[in-house]
Amino acid sequence: MGMNHTEPRFIGKRIQVLRQRDKIEIRISQRIERWQEALLVGWLAAWTFCGVVFIYYLAVAPTSSDRIFFLIATAAWLYFFIRILKVYLWRRIGEEVILIEPGFISVRHAFGRYGRPDRFPLYQGFRLEVLRSNPTSFLAFMDDSFWIMGGERISFRFNGRQYQFGKQLHHRDADLLMRVIEGGVREYTKKI
Repeated sequence: MGMNHTEPRFIGKRIQVLRQRDKIEIRISQRIERWQEALLVGWLAAWTFCGVVFIYYLAVAPTSSDRIFFLIATAAWLYFFIRILKVYLWRRIGEEVILIEPGFISVRHAFGRYGRPDRFPLYQGFRLEVLRSNPTSFLAFMDDSFWIMGGERISFRFNGRQYQFGKQLHHRDADLLMRVIEGGVREYTKKI
């Protein structure tokens, strides 16, 4: 490797930090354990079967009231099917990509190569915060579940709006990641 590039460094099992001369790239993998992925596949298969049944009965419904019922049921099924499929794809090929470069930080929720980055200017006083969850809260438990795409651990404010990333990181990993990002922000804020 040349002088502009260093080997990736890993924080925990899911975070990869790649430092180059003009930028720092951080990738947070969204992969889960194989047994959890198998449960997602089973859930997706069972939900697909339910959808096939709803669509079949919608097609053969004898009365208009039955058709209306199965149309509503199929619409509700489709909404949750898309959400389940999105979570499955997120766990297979998704990752969060944070890029710190002179004057800017960008955050991208990528599905493979797809995903538009949100880009923010770095400025004096740019502040990150680690979000702490209540371990006894049911909603916090749900946010940390592998079957949803929630549980962000790091946030910052820009133009009065809060932005979050670092989905379902362990608190120790979130603290280490925040130190890396804060160091990069200090370094690249000086270069502007």
